[in-house]
Amino acid sequence: MKHGIVSRLHARPPRRRLGLAAVILVAVFSMSASIANADAFGSYVHVGTFELPTGAAAFDVAGDGSIMAIVDDALYLEDGVGAGSFSLLGVLPTADIASFGAAFLRVSPDGTKFAVGNNGGAGGVYQVGVFDALTLAGAWFTADHFDAEWADDTYLAITAGDFAGPSVVTLLDTADGDPLNAVIIEGINGASAGIAFDAFGNLYTGNGFSFGDPGLTGEVRAFTFASWTAAATGGTPLDFNADGTAIINILSASPLGFDTEGNLYVGGGGDEADFVALAKASAVADAMAGAGAIDIGDPALVRGFDPDDANPSNFYSANHNAATGELMVRDYGASTVHAHAPMEAVPTVSQWGIASMVLLLLAGGTVAFRAEPRGRSLLSGVRT
Repeated sequence: MKHGIVSRLHARPPRRRLGLAAVILVAVFSMSASIANADAFGSYVHVGTFELPTGAAAFDVAGDGSIMAIVDDALYLEDGVGAGSFSLLGVLPTADIASFGAAFLRVSPDGTKFAVGNNGGAGGVYQVGVFDALTLAGAWFTADHFDAEWADDTYLAITAGDFAGPSVVTLLDTADGDPLNAVIIEGINGASAGIAFDAFGNLYTGNGFSFGDPGLTGEVRAFTFASWTAAATGGTPLDFNADGTAIINILSASPLGFDTEGNLYVGGGGDEADFVALAKASAVADAMAGAGAIDIGDPALVRGFDPDDANPSNFYSANHNAATGELMVRDYGASTVHAHAPMEAVPTVSQWGIASMVLLLLAGGTVAFRAEPRGRSLLSGVRT
């Protein structure tokens, strides 16, 4: 039984067989969707909630689109995409997790492994563990950390810092038994924040709590793929303020991430609070091109999600599930996760008429579709 659960971690989403008529039906609806339906940025709506295992400190999306969560040193996996129920996957070997839970859980792009930050453990020794998603075999590496994201299937980018000096971003080679955890970005004059990569391999990170000028709480800056990889391969570490491109200043820049459309989501608190921000993909691209930081007061460029509007002091985190299209919003320490998904376009009567004709004429054929793997290569710097 357990083998059946864990084997899904390496599996691609199942093949779906559709009648040829249904394929044309999808095409008809898709043509109308481009006209009648807003993009994902404008059309996310609250579609429901699910409950994480009690005590879950962090969660991420496994290779098949199901949810993986960590409670103390125990890993749980959702019983299927969208099931909302979880089963024990196993316990991390030789884990020393802090009493308040793991700092992060990040599944690699190809779904074959995951990284966990121990949050300092019982004795304040910060370690990052990297484990095989099927067997849970792996190792712990000494590495300061706050948050992390995979740059590709081997390298893990980590935000780290304390309240004694500027924070940094490091790059951990998880394939090396004695890895060099190289600093690639320095001079973040504040606490650590989130970290994310866009579809072109550009790195985004922020200032989680400013120590004073020139840092600003919630300031997110971006670093091109070429610049941060040069720093990682023997070059000088990049300076957050001098070398980063200003993207947005909102909340506390933690966590950071992108949906499949390229919209940037931002969580945390700060001068603003009680929502998750979503910055429109085109606005992010303009800022990356040097147009200046995104105007957070413009609702056409930035929108907020506050699924618990009865509570004025939520401190939200967020994650995205590419398999389901859901933007998942969670209040700090809560087990409830609020799912938001882009609203579907509704076909018009005339489109239904066309669809009915198609169904009558072409009810016999079938064609198979499959999702492509979501791995990405550090060499190309492009997610696929």
